Amino acid sequence: MGLFVEIIAIGPFSEVARKHLGYSAESYDVTRPGAIVTRTLFGIAEGTSMGKEFASYFGVTDVWDFNQHKIVNDSIDVQALNTFAGIYTDYAEDVAALIALMKLDFEFHLAPNG
Repeated sequence: MGLFVEIIAIGPFSEVARKHLGYSAESYDVTRPGAIVTRTLFGIAEGTSMGKEFASYFGVTDVWDFNQHKIVNDSIDVQALNTFAGIYTDYAEDVAALIALMKLDFEFHLAPNG
């Protein structure tokens, strides 16, 4: 089995965040502002090489070093992610959501599997 990489976004719910989260907008109708919510992004399943390259956009040099799994937002290479989304258009929505959630002070965690 090859490497599978996801990013888990964790942060406070807000009306602005609602449209970037993983469920339908109506699913959050009773969610209070500030409640902690999550969204899984990407799901890179194209293999180990791509998973490792993708992780590097988040400043992760070793996907199996658990000390690196909490992403430092300032280490995220947004330009590389935008280029990635231009090539792999199925991930463009996730890149847009990640950038929006970054602006809303969400934190991100790398979740490798494989």
